Amino acid sequence: MRTIIFVIFLFLISLFPLSAKAQAPVSSEIPQAVTEEEVKQFFNEYTARYMRLDLDPFMDLFSKEAVENRALPYADILNSYQDFFVSSKSIIYKLEIQSIQTYEKSAFVSGRYELIQSPKGSKTKRVFQGDIQWELIRENGSLKIKEINYGRNR
Repeated sequence: MRTIIFVIFLFLISLFPLSAKAQAPVSSEIPQAVTEEEVKQFFNEYTARYMRLDLDPFMDLFSKEAVENRALPYADILNSYQDFFVSSKSIIYKLEIQSIQTYEKSAFVSGRYELIQSPKGSKTKRVFQGDIQWELIRENGSLKIKEINYGRNR
């Protein structure tokens, strides 16, 4: 009788495979926290893309969930930069980072900017400057702008 029960027990066990979770190898990959160096590299690329007036690579730096000045959603941000780039012959963008706070999946950056625009069809330059803040998040392994807030000195 014991033998029959043991054989039935083994048979039932063979019908139910071990869970896939128990069979999967344990991942030793720990999500990498955002570093100050990574943030600095992000802003070097941000500045370079801005001054090249190349809209698509520049907008790739923004999350599709981005918000500008606590009001404008991504679609409006895209339209605004598109209009600005089309109306510009050249842009000089200077950024002074004053503070970088890094977290596991994000960073908060504040500083001052100066943007000098040479509009198409004009000999005069327009200067914009003021305080600026960004919230960066990691999306699919890359830093993206989730929120950008800035003011303009008059």
